[in-house]
Amino acid sequence: MKTMCSLFLCTLSWLSNANEREFEIMEILVPKQPLAITGAGQAVSDLDDQLNYSLNRTIADQLSTLVGVNLTGQGGQFQSYSIRGFSRGRIRTEIDGIPIITDRRAGNSVSFIAPELFSLGHVVKGPSSALYGAQALGGVVSLSTEASDKTQLSVSGQSAGNGIGIVVNHQAHDFTSAFAYQHGNNDQAVNGETLHTRFERVSGLLRYKSSRDGITTTASWLPSYGKDIGKSSRKFPTKQVSSYPKELHSLAQIQMNAGQRWTAKLFHHYQNWDSKTLRLERYDGLTQYQSHTLGGQWLQQVMIDDLQTHWGVDWLSRKGVKITSDYRLFNSDMSANNERVSNEMLGKEDNLGLYAKSDWRWRDTQFDVGLRYDWMKQHNQQAHSAVDSQLNASFAVSHSLSDQLTVGLDIGSGFRYPTLTERFFYGKTPRGLIKGKQGLKPESSLGSQLTMTWFPIEQIRLHSAVYNYQLDNYIQRYAANDEQLSYQNLDTADLHGFETELKWYQNDITEHTLSYQQQAGQDSSGQRLAGLHPRKLTWSMLLTFEDWALVNAYRHYFSANSVGHDEQTRNSFTIWDLSLEYQLNDKQTVSLSANNITNKEHYASLDEDAPFQPERSYKLSTSWQF
Repeated sequence: MKTMCSLFLCTLSWLSNANEREFEIMEILVPKQPLAITGAGQAVSDLDDQLNYSLNRTIADQLSTLVGVNLTGQGGQFQSYSIRGFSRGRIRTEIDGIPIITDRRAGNSVSFIAPELFSLGHVVKGPSSALYGAQALGGVVSLSTEASDKTQLSVSGQSAGNGIGIVVNHQAHDFTSAFAYQHGNNDQAVNGETLHTRFERVSGLLRYKSSRDGITTTASWLPSYGKDIGKSSRKFPTKQVSSYPKELHSLAQIQMNAGQRWTAKLFHHYQNWDSKTLRLERYDGLTQYQSHTLGGQWLQQVMIDDLQTHWGVDWLSRKGVKITSDYRLFNSDMSANNERVSNEMLGKEDNLGLYAKSDWRWRDTQFDVGLRYDWMKQHNQQAHSAVDSQLNASFAVSHSLSDQLTVGLDIGSGFRYPTLTERFFYGKTPRGLIKGKQGLKPESSLGSQLTMTWFPIEQIRLHSAVYNYQLDNYIQRYAANDEQLSYQNLDTADLHGFETELKWYQNDITEHTLSYQQQAGQDSSGQRLAGLHPRKLTWSMLLTFEDWALVNAYRHYFSANSVGHDEQTRNSFTIWDLSLEYQLNDKQTVSLSANNITNKEHYASLDEDAPFQPERSYKLSTSWQF
């Protein structure tokens, strides 16, 4: 496998000089990923399995340990995440290069895949529409299931919800297979409240790769089936009980690439899931959802003297998007009346994008320029349609002031089309009655970030970023009346923030990571934007000694007294997590982790319906390599 040097260009340069532990680098099915790591693209965070001290319920838990990434929405299996305050359709999430679009109003959760099946993951922070298109207004979460050449069995059990997990990965020559089983019961909060977090799920992976005449062909299939999945909310169980009786996903793709010269990809994502909501004294409803996401990519490299240029075509089509909502109303005494309300939304959309990206170096300065044109059409069964086009550009420059100090500047425009549900959906949801607004305008933004990477001494790396976004036609949900929610465009909005991360390799066995983030934002009327990150300070320490590895981590969240619409204030709190791993022999490892050791009562997000997080919990796992 060829290495992805461009992915870890900045990281490897200082790791190699500090006697660091080695990272495993592999080719993954994400053709655009190396293109994003240029210029001031230093604002990228990578998941590191040795620093994994989260609950690991879903990949969202791991992502939230990165600076600039926070949990958002409610909780449980459908806990979502945000990048620098951007969530839902404003960030792009992809698995092996396949975009994940689920039409869930809380965001595109990837909880349907066991986190153990992901081998690599990185987050691009900053405007990325000039490369990725509509979903990348605030950044990109890119996850890979590409595994190293090994066969492994992992078994785990945890006190949180009496959860269990079994994962088998097998790699033989050009064939890869994996299977994961997960099960958990309802968990419990520190105050004794029952959390609706139960679930049962199986997911897997089949991949075949072959090379011939300089062309590598890869075909893969990633299926998932879940049932009896609880929707965690502070309304459970006294006001509302929501669950997903079933959830089915199937991701398939075929990709061909000729080294770095060109790459071609075709993919398909089918999903079918039901959600059931019992809102006491009001209604009992069932929503059924299904859709097909089809797409293709072509990426070509062209070298003109020292100017490296890539151009490409993206095609994305969503067919058969069907949302059926059927619910019956209750009388005031909880007896059913004869009134039933049924709604159905049928929609589809097509998106075609053309883009080009060039980068070059002049002395100690790296330049990067990108340009992209997108055309989009959406319509529903009533023949209501919306057609729009967008032109976006990006510019990045990175300059080395010395061997120890590099500064960078990113400027880029971004956009987001309203989702099909924001425009056309009408029906009951766990949030209440939602009515879409057909006349919504696309969001647009102009984002900039100034970054600095400093190596004051060989063992220390400091990375900082200051960013600002000017947003137009920002789409926000609002309460049209006591019984109905809808969407509206805000004229303008401003979002800005600061984040910094310090890596200190104290000696051969001790590594420290210290990070801090803060953010603010308001609309044209002076109201605080919803979904912004609270101030957070984290410190983690990794100790590696012979066959032992210990991670000790603290996360301090400052109080949040000023909040946005549909959010709740929150007091400050500190969470302490601990993880210990021991290598029994060259085949088997055992690990024990403890989360929320001080048993602190807290919310994961500022969402007004966010429930408490689980009480102190322990997880024991072991793995064998064959």
